[in-house]
Amino acid sequence: MIKVRDALPADLTACAAIAADSEIGRRYGFEASPLEAKMAVSQASGAIIIVAERDESSGGGISGFAWVDPKGAFGSSPYLKLIAVGATMRSSGVGAALLAEFEKRTVGKGRLWTLLVSDFNTRAIAFYERHGYQTVGRIPNFAVSGVTEILMIKART
Repeated sequence: MIKVRDALPADLTACAAIAADSEIGRRYGFEASPLEAKMAVSQASGAIIIVAERDESSGGGISGFAWVDPKGAFGSSPYLKLIAVGATMRSSGVGAALLAEFEKRTVGKGRLWTLLVSDFNTRAIAFYERHGYQTVGRIPNFAVSGVTEILMIKART
């Protein structure tokens, strides 16, 4: 069973390790310690970091997280900065639970939800499409040279 809750400062170490061990983390050269520090500063400045935690009967521990900037896209639309799920928990519903929580917590802000996803991350693109997100643009070489970021949005219904 997975419980979704606000991240505590002590959770950020596990979150950063999960992100560094992800495909995007490896491609972008994430290092856990500096990422943890960035997450702490971001959280202190108003970002929302949500964790998915396994209950004790499932072994406990953080299985994934979502990093949200509530005013991120153009200062008016909630921006999902990152979702990362631990390797053993991928395709288990953790990402869907985190995405649903992102939407739930930001439902009253702006008219749509926004995110960027790297063009090489085809599993993530398909995941977001299954959850109603659509591609509205592409930004070549935005975060890393040679990688195009795909701008995806989901309008509120």
